Amino acid sequence: MKRALFVGIDDYPTVGDLSGCVADATALEEILSRNSDGSRNWHTSSVTSDTEHVTRDRLRGLISELFANPRNTDLLFFFAGHGGQTPWGAELVTQDATENSLGVSMNDLLTLANGSPARSVTLILDCCFSGDLGNPPGFQADAVAQSFRLDKAVLQEGVTVMAASRSTEVSQESAGHGAFTRMLLDGLEGGATDHRGRTTALSLYGYISAAFDAWSQRPVLKTHLTEPVVLRIGPPWLDEGLLRQLPDLFPSADYRLQLTPAHEGEGRPLPPGNPGTPEQQVFDYLGRLRNANLVTTDEGRAHFWVALESGYVYLTPLGRYFWGLAKRGIL
Repeated sequence: MKRALFVGIDDYPTVGDLSGCVADATALEEILSRNSDGSRNWHTSSVTSDTEHVTRDRLRGLISELFANPRNTDLLFFFAGHGGQTPWGAELVTQDATENSLGVSMNDLLTLANGSPARSVTLILDCCFSGDLGNPPGFQADAVAQSFRLDKAVLQEGVTVMAASRSTEVSQESAGHGAFTRMLLDGLEGGATDHRGRTTALSLYGYISAAFDAWSQRPVLKTHLTEPVVLRIGPPWLDEGLLRQLPDLFPSADYRLQLTPAHEGEGRPLPPGNPGTPEQQVFDYLGRLRNANLVTTDEGRAHFWVALESGYVYLTPLGRYFWGLAKRGIL
């Protein structure tokens, strides 16, 4: 059970229009609704300013519906639009914003997340000052100028916050999307998948963070997890069935497997339907492990030459990691 709400607001009658927020919400809903193989992922709902007027009352109602009856459910909320700082903390700006009531307080969103019995809650904001989400009342900025203070987050177990910028920073748009969401989409499309094809907030943040330099907005990740939530499943680097075979070929994690000229064999490239000799099959399997950075050779020499010289192939640190998982029956 995975429930997700996406909100994008471009049109702001009183505070200035944006151009990429509707596109952000629409694209993110599309990619998260299905895994890369087409299987159902998140059950989604979206509201954007090109289809209706997103008022403070409307947004609060949508968020309330998202958090209703959430037991045994993973929840995800995404907002793209204006964010504003106030003396009471940052707010998600709605289309009916006024000087003293910008929209929905991030404190209110945090209250629902921290009090929810949901299995997990993932909150993703692409708006100015979005890094304030997670900071409870009393730790909020009095003004944007107080960039020197230390943020302090209080999150219930299972809650993750991904924000486009610090609580004192604005968030930029680029090429029809928010700069942060553009990288978020790329990561979900495959850039942030692990060897098993899973994309989590942790892998996404590592992917996104590296794209912003010291002169850019600084994406923020705040989380309290005992098990990362898989946001999307993409193509794995290597089938788990092949990973489970690692202990069969490598009796120990530090085992050095000797190749021989028979592993290269004759008749390559093999014709369709011909799997080759057992040695050639092992050689091809090692090639797939090499492409996934799970095995290596002395001086990184090509397997072809190692086989001709009866050299050795052995597991990389990452290969030893997956060997341990396979040996323990976790994969």
